[in-house]
Amino acid sequence: MSLPLIQRIASQVRTDFEARRINENTLEQLYQAYNPLLDIGLFLKRAKELFPCLNCGLTTVYLKHLFRDGEIIRGKYCNNNHTFLLLEDSIIVDITSDQYGGPKVYAGPLQSPWLLG
Repeated sequence: MSLPLIQRIASQVRTDFEARRINENTLEQLYQAYNPLLDIGLFLKRAKELFPCLNCGLTTVYLKHLFRDGEIIRGKYCNNNHTFLLLEDSIIVDITSDQYGGPKVYAGPLQSPWLLG
């Protein structure tokens, strides 16, 4: 998949999260498979209220689902714990780094300030 296409998809997903157009049942299933929670409903409600803060894991599992590829990385952005998607060829996709002063949407090479776990 070309980088421009990855960037377009990532931008659209960010827009869909901001507009709350992502199917909640899908998010619930994807996130529960990644990180089972007792009260997923409350978690999703809070995630909507706080977006993009505390949404890196949720958005990353959704991106992995859409791309049908990649590895969920529990790494860092600057000195902050952060989750993002790593595709082949060391391309990362991150749509929540703005919670730490980064770009709203980033799809590009793995580079500083993103760090692998």
